[in-house]
Amino acid sequence: GVKMGVIGKRVAYYPGCSLEGAARAYDVSTRIVAKELGLELDYLEDYNCCGAMESKNVTFMGTMLMNARNMSLARKQGHDVIVAPCNGCSFSLQRAEYFLETDRSVFERVNALLKEGGVDPLDNIPYTYHILEWFYHEAGPQKVKEKTKRPLRGLKVANYYGCLYTRPHFYARTYAHAGGQDEEARPRKRDTADDDERPHYMNDLLEAAGATSVDFEPMHTQCCGGPHSLSDELVSEKFVMMILQTAKRNGADIIATECPLCHASLEMYRHRLMMKGVPDVDVPAAYFTQLLGLAFGYGVGDVKLKDNLSDPIPVLKRLGLA
Repeated sequence: GVKMGVIGKRVAYYPGCSLEGAARAYDVSTRIVAKELGLELDYLEDYNCCGAMESKNVTFMGTMLMNARNMSLARKQGHDVIVAPCNGCSFSLQRAEYFLETDRSVFERVNALLKEGGVDPLDNIPYTYHILEWFYHEAGPQKVKEKTKRPLRGLKVANYYGCLYTRPHFYARTYAHAGGQDEEARPRKRDTADDDERPHYMNDLLEAAGATSVDFEPMHTQCCGGPHSLSDELVSEKFVMMILQTAKRNGADIIATECPLCHASLEMYRHRLMMKGVPDVDVPAAYFTQLLGLAFGYGVGDVKLKDNLSDPIPVLKRLGLA
């Protein structure tokens, strides 16, 4: 069964770089959904980049330090828990958490560096959860159902989780699908994490709001090429083509996303593929929080659907949902 209330209703909110910029729509709709579900996001003041893309391969210690600084700020604001709406950010914070927790020398070195930089050393290490995990375990499908005023009837959704949401599972602490949900199959004994091969939290929340999930395996957790989108365009384009075609051919009206990097990748390459005349790629993307916002009775403008480059508004209008 679902363990409810294990994370806490009030958490430190780490928006990351994207949500203050290109993914503003995700930030705005996330705040709406949190409010409606009776949850509280305490904005992490003066946070820094998590280093998910730029620094991870260049400096191990630097990346540890960047995330530890964010953790220190969360502790200063009185939190044991951080939520991040981006796969890259939650991955980065969870990765740092893993090394700080399991390697004494990393913990001591990072604390010395924090001190040197005039930042409070870590007394304890906050846990990081993806925002989807938080919504699922602190509100859940039941609460979403209660809050739904305009059910997403007739909307066929391909729920796209991306590759970092459940992987690698010793950072994400996901259930190993192959091992079943026993204690041993769960690294570091986390009891809120989704299934690593068949994640379902987004499906369950959107279905509770009235949408229909389409079969999307194995593309639902396939890499979108996001991190390579500037360095190796052909690879990213091919990945996105496979994702979009699978969604389209299985009847999806829309792809639901929970990561700003994936979202940007899907939108950008969809446009390019369409310009090239590639068939079956015309599926727009929307953040799952935008769709929940609509279901809760908010308008297209409230959840910033006009910001979506792939423009899901016509599809939603056709179904009477916008």
